Amino acid sequence: MMRLENRLREGRIQSIRLPHAGTLLLAGVIVILMAVVAYALQREFARQPAVNVAAPAASAVPARALSAEEEAYAAALWTIHREVKLAALGMTFAGIVYKTDGADRVRLEIKVKPLSQSFKAAIANARALEVPASLREVHERYLAALASYETASEEMVKTARDGRDEHLIQGQGMSFRASEDTLRVGDVLWPGEYKPH
Repeated sequence: MMRLENRLREGRIQSIRLPHAGTLLLAGVIVILMAVVAYALQREFARQPAVNVAAPAASAVPARALSAEEEAYAAALWTIHREVKLAALGMTFAGIVYKTDGADRVRLEIKVKPLSQSFKAAIANARALEVPASLREVHERYLAALASYETASEEMVKTARDGRDEHLIQGQGMSFRASEDTLRVGDVLWPGEYKPH
């Protein structure tokens, strides 16, 4: 204790620096994204409760059954969506690892750059699908989410190239909004995110 007091008097201990606002903002974004990922994983792996046919839930909005054409579209989009979910999760974790494990820009680019190609391929595959007129709006929302994921991955690659966290923050924000949109589409096409039959 005496040595610490002497060092303080002599001015040999540097002042404690508070984190920059950008670092705090990025940490907040990462925490929010981790919560979204946890929520999505919980939805993905949760078991559907047994449905009591005699007494449907009062708060549940009755959903109409998909037509055969709509079901075929949902099944085709599901194969694309599975890959998109994995790529989006990979992008989120690449950002988290970058910030928590030494800001290795080379590793960030190696992880994220191929994901941009995955999102481009998903967009091309989704555009090639035959979309029922009744699901055109849902399809457009999904395409917009895919475009947001692609832009987010490109923004994160900019961080790998110039080291500026602003790109990472913007990319994670875009990714978050895209994940919200894909969840909304999933509520229409794949309630509970289970593969359609």
